[in-house]
Amino acid sequence: MSFLLMLTACSDYEINPFLPDSPGADAEEPAEEPAEEPDEEPVPDETDTGETDTGEPADPMAPVAMCSVSPNPVKPPFEAANWSGADSYDPNGGEIVDYNWELISVPEGSAVNMPPGAAVRTGFAPDLAGDYIGQLTVTNDSGETDSCETTLASIPDQALWVEMYWTHSNDDMDLHLLAPGGTLETGRDCYWANCVSTGLEWGGAGASDNPSLDLDDIEGVGPENINIPSPADGTYTIVVHDYQGSTPDYNGDNTVTVNVYVDGVLVWTDANTIAGENSFTTFAEIQWPEGTVD
Repeated sequence: MSFLLMLTACSDYEINPFLPDSPGADAEEPAEEPAEEPDEEPVPDETDTGETDTGEPADPMAPVAMCSVSPNPVKPPFEAANWSGADSYDPNGGEIVDYNWELISVPEGSAVNMPPGAAVRTGFAPDLAGDYIGQLTVTNDSGETDSCETTLASIPDQALWVEMYWTHSNDDMDLHLLAPGGTLETGRDCYWANCVSTGLEWGGAGASDNPSLDLDDIEGVGPENINIPSPADGTYTIVVHDYQGSTPDYNGDNTVTVNVYVDGVLVWTDANTIAGENSFTTFAEIQWPEGTVD
């Protein structure tokens, strides 16, 4: 090729910068493909209740337990309630052949039991303030079961309620509540000898400011409860007496718990270990009308 022809070819190349092989072209970079998102793990449904989408129990052959308790709430220790599973049924037309009621939770120190019976259990009287949870399990004639729970509230209706229970039986513990300015084992001290049936006259006229001891428990572990519907103003003192002579001597430590409720609400609790017959242990002082406990 002649020198002139080569020069002409080079000139043509430079004046066509947009040719694909042109080094002077601003070639557009190909776009990168977006990275694939990782597959997300399915999030479990935490609200799953074990039922099918139709709302029926997961086991189509199971009966349905229905439980209730009334009246609710009740006033301890003498007002009673009835547990009922009479509304339980079998959606498949089967027969419910067993109603098993049991207490699965009671206030600490309670000694009550579920009354005997079948679907309905009557005459249940809570011995302590607090919540009692009953569980009903029903069984049908195919052997399938279902359970439900219901809660009974035991709430004192007196303004001041003092309750005591202890750990070991056959160690007679006595609850004392001293009126403002009162001394032990006098008319200003509510305890087993003067406050169970005879009653005391404290404060002003009428019974609303007088104390009452519901029960003197000698051989068991309590409870003993002293209450005042509307206390007079002043400082009340809680004392526990490890009484000697009514039961065989218990030769060991005994933990005694005292609870104080004001207007049905637990405001104070404490436990002391008592050892030694015929001892008096001061637990607390209650300031009224403040309702505080020291």
